[in-house]
Amino acid sequence: MNLKTIIIVLKSRLIYGLRRTYWKLRLKHLGKNVRIEKGVIIANPKVVSIGDHSWIDKYTIIEGGKGIEIGRYVHVATFCHIQGGGTIKIGDYVGIASGTKIYSDTNYYIKRMSAALPPNQQDIKKGQVIIEKDAFIGLNCVVLPGANIGEGAVIGANSLVSKNIPPWSIAVGSPAKVIKMRPKHNLPDI
Repeated sequence: MNLKTIIIVLKSRLIYGLRRTYWKLRLKHLGKNVRIEKGVIIANPKVVSIGDHSWIDKYTIIEGGKGIEIGRYVHVATFCHIQGGGTIKIGDYVGIASGTKIYSDTNYYIKRMSAALPPNQQDIKKGQVIIEKDAFIGLNCVVLPGANIGEGAVIGANSLVSKNIPPWSIAVGSPAKVIKMRPKHNLPDI
């Protein structure tokens, strides 16, 4: 390696170390070897836990709300938004593709719809969102309050998940509907 390459590597390691220290002091829990890229925004970080070896890509927004738990070896791709007005639990080995939005609360249609109004003028639907181990959520999906995505389930790109999706199924569409089952893998946990 030449001197310029060595300087670039040392600089990136220093920046990564500083970013890790920053988040370690603010999050409820930060596991080992977690990678939080630049441009990530985490609101109310004291209720957010991120497990070992997980990776949060650039320009992702995580709003802690009532609590967010992200498991081990989870990858959240760029431009995702995870809003924990209720609670959100994301299991180990989950992949969340770019542009996906996960909401555990949302305005409901009974009263006025603007979030700028006082709470007595709105209806807010809250519900826990659970994304179980080994699930994958495709590009630009939306997951609504109360949805449970089962272990190993795959959600196709641009789908809207408004209800429970069974384990080891493939669901697509708006609203997402199961189109077929997929084989369960037998890989050991790491």
